[in-house]
Amino acid sequence: MRFLNTLALSLSLASPLAFGQLTPERISVETMPSPGANWFVAKSGGGARIFDAQSGEMLGQLSLSDWTPAVTMWNPREEFYAAESYFSRGVHGERTDMVTIYDFENLSPVAEVIIPNHMARLGVRRHLAMLNSGRHLVVHNINPGHSVSIVDVQDRVFVYELMTPGCAVNMAVAENDFLQICGDGTLQLIQLDLSGFEQNRARSDVFFSVQDDAVFDRTASTADGWLLVTHSGELFEVSVSGTDIDIGEGWRIPTDGAEGWRPGGRGEFLSVHHDTGLLYIAMHEGGIDTHHDRGTEIWVIDLNTQRLLKRLEMEEPIGTLLVTQEANPKLIVGSFGDLGTLVFDALTFKHERAIQAPGAQMFEDF
Repeated sequence: MRFLNTLALSLSLASPLAFGQLTPERISVETMPSPGANWFVAKSGGGARIFDAQSGEMLGQLSLSDWTPAVTMWNPREEFYAAESYFSRGVHGERTDMVTIYDFENLSPVAEVIIPNHMARLGVRRHLAMLNSGRHLVVHNINPGHSVSIVDVQDRVFVYELMTPGCAVNMAVAENDFLQICGDGTLQLIQLDLSGFEQNRARSDVFFSVQDDAVFDRTASTADGWLLVTHSGELFEVSVSGTDIDIGEGWRIPTDGAEGWRPGGRGEFLSVHHDTGLLYIAMHEGGIDTHHDRGTEIWVIDLNTQRLLKRLEMEEPIGTLLVTQEANPKLIVGSFGDLGTLVFDALTFKHERAIQAPGAQMFEDF
């Protein structure tokens, strides 16, 4: 007992001196710096984290709903846009779907636009599309039929719901138009007027078979349009000229004798660097109906020459990937395991660093 009292007295005498040496914490508010060349957004669950691929540092986070299919941005206005869904009792109660607008400087919500409660709450990047005019946002709906909600993010108003039966995946083309992939093996072009209302609709010829070799709902933008890939690995480059939908002749991913390899994954598994025309795509060994299997390698293909340039073997299966668009691009790879998010030099393929971006479902380039 005497020992305990002596110990207590010693601690009480020492404590003021110890605490007196602590520097008081100062509360401050940080704002976002100007975006760097290699910045990207990693979306997971109810959040989207902003990273600098060059330094590996996390710079900020957007707090999103748990039912947010994707997030995108418009750099000239320095704003982020997320389609979100909420319930009045957390996980049940009255449902409210909306497009939330976040400012870049503080990553805080600055406006909400209520939309019909039909939003497809699936983690598919092309279920959300910012059109090239920077004014209209397209949100994909399933109710259970397909439609899209058109939102004027400049004036902060819902325009209207547009029916798109049998067609999904929204890919921005021209100034204020978008393409969709349809279940009958065609592409659909929807052209909007300046107010966001439908002005024209066109359909392509059938170019793939949903039963025999379906096109993925994961697509990659190119310098002139979009790149589509089928389950077996046939590539189609598509673009728009006026009211015409141009679909290039399909060609197969070059295997250079490595048979049995297919593209696939559950995340966004392909990305194109626009200036060089290099395609980065996750590949795995497997047969028919393995299109959801995660990639074990990343293949780099030159779209201009249709040549396989590199096979990059991964230590862990690939969940999602992105190539940034600057002159010295980075390849961002979300592994499905303990390695986190990996950063490579996209031209030399040198591994540069690992970033802890837990559960990243998809990436978005600045």
